[in-house]
Amino acid sequence: MKKVTTVVFDFDGVIADTLPFTFRKIIEISRKIDPDNLDEKKIIEEIRSKDWKELLSAGGMPMFWLKLPFVLAIIARMQVHLGEEIETIKVFPGMRKLLSDLRKKRLRTVILSSNLRSNVDRFIKLNRLDSFDYIDAGTFTMLSKSGRLERIMKTFALSKNQVIHVGDEIRDLEASKKVGIKSIGVAWGLHTVKTLKDHGAEFIARKPSDIIKIISQ
Repeated sequence: MKKVTTVVFDFDGVIADTLPFTFRKIIEISRKIDPDNLDEKKIIEEIRSKDWKELLSAGGMPMFWLKLPFVLAIIARMQVHLGEEIETIKVFPGMRKLLSDLRKKRLRTVILSSNLRSNVDRFIKLNRLDSFDYIDAGTFTMLSKSGRLERIMKTFALSKNQVIHVGDEIRDLEASKKVGIKSIGVAWGLHTVKTLKDHGAEFIARKPSDIIKIISQ
């Protein structure tokens, strides 16, 4: 892969290990809504193997995942609660070194996240991750990240072959494909490797150091 100058990272599930928090909150909500019909393992499997459209369909998560406005409200509340626990969230192992290596190669690093900007900023400050050149956060991007990717490309006058998007969800892959850029799915995030591959992942990083290898190919 040649001429990549900018790496756009998702935040949750790629840089910050927010998955335990996310799963715990979803289980808590499930218990309140349908305490007599709760299979925690199945809920987590559903979330890790399906995108939001599949979860909202009849074949996806029943009960509380049936209506999009309700889902959006749940996620908004979860983001606020995450801010209250942000000090407990860890950086994924190997991510610090990756960011350091990218800086040494003079590659621009960007965060694109639907999480609250205050959460992202606080996490970066607490963990001294001051190597990011640009952060686009706080705008809800559950439905699509493509518009935000296009804005980043316009901000830095990037051509399609100069940017690569690193994400852990199906929607990250879909957004990258929509704007015509390469993408890397990570094995340590929300969606499983099989799920990412089934949805057309071009590259899979099993560990953070794989990302720089893929970019350097």
